[in-house]
Amino acid sequence: MTQDRIAPDRIAPDGAATAPAPVAGDAQALDARERDFLRAKQSSEAPRVLWSCVALGVVCFVPAIVFDPDFRNVWAIAGISAAIGFMALLAWSESLDQSNLRDDLAAGIKLWREGVLTGVMERDDGESWPPIYCLYIALDGDDPELPTRFSVPWHCYEAVRTDRRVRIAYAPKALRLLNLIDGDYQYVAVLRQFDEHPPPP
Repeated sequence: MTQDRIAPDRIAPDGAATAPAPVAGDAQALDARERDFLRAKQSSEAPRVLWSCVALGVVCFVPAIVFDPDFRNVWAIAGISAAIGFMALLAWSESLDQSNLRDDLAAGIKLWREGVLTGVMERDDGESWPPIYCLYIALDGDDPELPTRFSVPWHCYEAVRTDRRVRIAYAPKALRLLNLIDGDYQYVAVLRQFDEHPPPP
């Protein structure tokens, strides 16, 4: 693991070394930069747009099913219902995520815990860029068969290794990763949030 990967995360903006992490399992107050980081993840627009799409689907297609004979068949009804249901699921998921972010900001804490990094995932559909990177961490005290998933930037994804113990701090409800320590490597979200992803190959 190269030094240049870990140096930016181990030095605070004012040049002082970052403070050592608290003992795993501790709750620690969010600092001002972490609050700003979580606030930047908030969006009232995304849930509103998704729920509007659900409402539009209902308004457009339900009358068509009722009044247009061509829509009065099992496959058409099933397809339309599935599409509207999928959009409703996305809208509900986004609304829940935003609600969890609000709760975490209101509580004003992050949790430090330890666990084992059991897996990583890079999801690239070939159309959008950059890909989505995730870590799967089996936290101590949780079911090891159900690791917790955290989205991370590319440089964190490339720096860590599976089957190693890590220490992390995260927003407890929204599951936003704020800190990760893997041996000598330390990821601090607020210091790396504006790093640009390398261009596609």
